[in-house]
Amino acid sequence: MKTIKNISDEQLMEQLQAGAEWAFNELYQRYSQRILYFMYKMLRQDEAKAQDLLQDVFLKIVEAPEKFNVQRSFKTWIFTVAANSCKNYFRAQKGGFLDLEQAPNLTTTQAPVQLNSEAFQEALNTALDELPYVYKEAFVLKYKEGLSLKEIAGVMDCPLGTVKSRLSSATKLLGKRLAPFKASLFAKD
Repeated sequence: MKTIKNISDEQLMEQLQAGAEWAFNELYQRYSQRILYFMYKMLRQDEAKAQDLLQDVFLKIVEAPEKFNVQRSFKTWIFTVAANSCKNYFRAQKGGFLDLEQAPNLTTTQAPVQLNSEAFQEALNTALDELPYVYKEAFVLKYKEGLSLKEIAGVMDCPLGTVKSRLSSATKLLGKRLAPFKASLFAKD
């Protein structure tokens, strides 16, 4: 007998399309925290806005489950819906997205800092918030959500090469910003 945990996301969507409320509950259980975290990072750590948009994403799923093609990957689809919600939010705001040229100067001339995971995590979060949206989106999907390059290309609706380029740019920019931590690894006592 198949338990609910062994049912694929796509099969759950088939059940939801047939009217099974339990299938929605299981999808929410599987994805709500991951989508919330993704949106939180994309929305410059605005938890209230991330919560609002999370509810919108799942409302879209429950109101129109037939929009999902069960032959496709649910994970890619739901992250696409979440990413589009974030993009639409920023488009509605004055200022919209940052281009690379508009991004804050991510280079640093600070002295090496004492290496500890809390300080590094805080610096990483700050640096991520300062990245242009498309670089942050690619980075968070890859390194925080564990999506494959192909899945990221699907979410971002761009070629695989563009994903690779954006990830490369993101890591270079973050590397510059987090250079003081690297320097502290090699500093002598």
